[in-house]
Amino acid sequence: MYRTRPELQTMESSFFKLPDTLLLVFDRNWVLSLVSDAWAATLGRCREDLLNSCFLDLLHEDDRERCVVRLATMDEQTPTLRFASRCQRQDGSYLGIAWNIRYDSENALYYASAHETAVNLQGDDARLPDMFIDSLTGLPNRSLFSERLQHTQHRARRRSSLNFAVLYCGIDRFKVVNQSLGHRQGDLLLMAVANMLYSTIRPTDMVARMGGDEFALLLEDIRDVSATLHVVNRIQQKLVMPFMLDRHEVYCTVSFGITAGSSKSPEELLGDANTAMIGAKALGGGGYVVFDKQMHDQAVHRLELEMDLRRAVERGEFQAYYQPIISLADGSLSGFEALVRWQHPEKGLISPADFIPVAEETGMIVPIGRSMLHEACRQAASWNRRLSAGQAISVSVNLAARQLQSPELLADIAAALADSALPPALLKLEITESNMMTNPEQAIDLLCSMKAMGIRLMLDDFGTGYSSLSYLHRLPIDTLKIDRSFVRNVHRNDKDRHFIETIVGLAHKLGHDLVCEGIELACQASILTGMGVEYGQGFLYSRPVAAHEAEMFILTSRNGGAMPAAATVPFIS
Repeated sequence: MYRTRPELQTMESSFFKLPDTLLLVFDRNWVLSLVSDAWAATLGRCREDLLNSCFLDLLHEDDRERCVVRLATMDEQTPTLRFASRCQRQDGSYLGIAWNIRYDSENALYYASAHETAVNLQGDDARLPDMFIDSLTGLPNRSLFSERLQHTQHRARRRSSLNFAVLYCGIDRFKVVNQSLGHRQGDLLLMAVANMLYSTIRPTDMVARMGGDEFALLLEDIRDVSATLHVVNRIQQKLVMPFMLDRHEVYCTVSFGITAGSSKSPEELLGDANTAMIGAKALGGGGYVVFDKQMHDQAVHRLELEMDLRRAVERGEFQAYYQPIISLADGSLSGFEALVRWQHPEKGLISPADFIPVAEETGMIVPIGRSMLHEACRQAASWNRRLSAGQAISVSVNLAARQLQSPELLADIAAALADSALPPALLKLEITESNMMTNPEQAIDLLCSMKAMGIRLMLDDFGTGYSSLSYLHRLPIDTLKIDRSFVRNVHRNDKDRHFIETIVGLAHKLGHDLVCEGIELACQASILTGMGVEYGQGFLYSRPVAAHEAEMFILTSRNGGAMPAAATVPFIS
């Protein structure tokens, strides 16, 4: 018989007789030399009848030419191929199949594994369900992965000894590649990672693209979680070397979320693995996290919070609280920083630390930030009309990264100023330096457009981000805000004091004034005043307070009295 070659006999004696495994081997003449029992059962045909028959005869006649053309492109440089076709059963019906084919140039053999799409196609004119294949990478997509996962769960119920795992992985900082090198390079990186993942797993396993820069792996017939970690380690070792994308060397890392197989629905298992992956990314990327019950509880809490946030945006539950900014030279009131607070109807006042990260990730920070901008401008305009007595009161508003990416930002700013009639010079916008340095050239253009509107700009949290002095002198900013982490120990730490002294000198030479955050002690204020810092804010003067409490500061400042203590709000900015 044809199947007498030693390598084929060895293969047949091992994994080709695994139950429910769709595997076969054919040569350059399309002759089938090995067929798994599961493949024969799927087609409803006898395995011995399939041996030595033609592989192309398994395919729908309209798919054969495409298969021949695709396989002709395979060689030592491109040894793998993925495509979809229709295969005819013994009863005449067609089944959609996603093929993974490897070419062994040494033995001139094709090793083909297949995944059922679980879609029955009736009639000769039945169309191939291309919806199951990702067009960019050629990998199965989420729909096909979910169906394969469900099929694996059915097998696990029949075989109690069958263990499987789901891995969800994402490329760390993938947006940086798109932003710095362009979307073509991003697509090339996705294809390179897809091929690397595919070449790492066994033929009995499955890898699919979930969308964006995310992939999922299904590992079947594993001993335990340690076997899964071996796969993760193999992938991480391959990522030590860079990918060559056209003429660019690109290094990347991948974060993994892992969950053990269970009777949960495929979407629940994918959700658990995705939750674990998010946890891995939060740890800095390039590693893995195994899903546990605590993660599930956190995911449920996050989902509830996200739903509450959406309702809060619709109901207008967000309020502006105001923290005074004080002139260190004479203790007078200069203005306020507007800070968002969430007044939940059932849970009360919710800390920004609990909801701002979720709002930023979901994009809800954009409508929240827009409403805060309008409210702060309206309130500042009202104070200046009613209470200032000729002493101008400014208001500063924070802009999140998502807002800076919004094409409507400049229009939102203009509308807030127009609706409130606040003089532009009394509006200060705060941008963190890490947000600025993501795309410095684009940021400079955006800030110049803002400056042209007559508003003032502040670089927030200075010293904690990724700013570059080569860009700092080009940014059209008016004020540097020194982060509270440097102010906290300025009265007892020489390094922090020297750092602030250096920044004060640099800022003044560039024509900027300074605000120091987090002042809690009078000795801190005294040291900063001696350094030449113009403004300060912190608990020494007040926590953020509601608008009606902030009016007390304005009235007291106007009458030349001492600043009142208003530390009644339990959440800091």
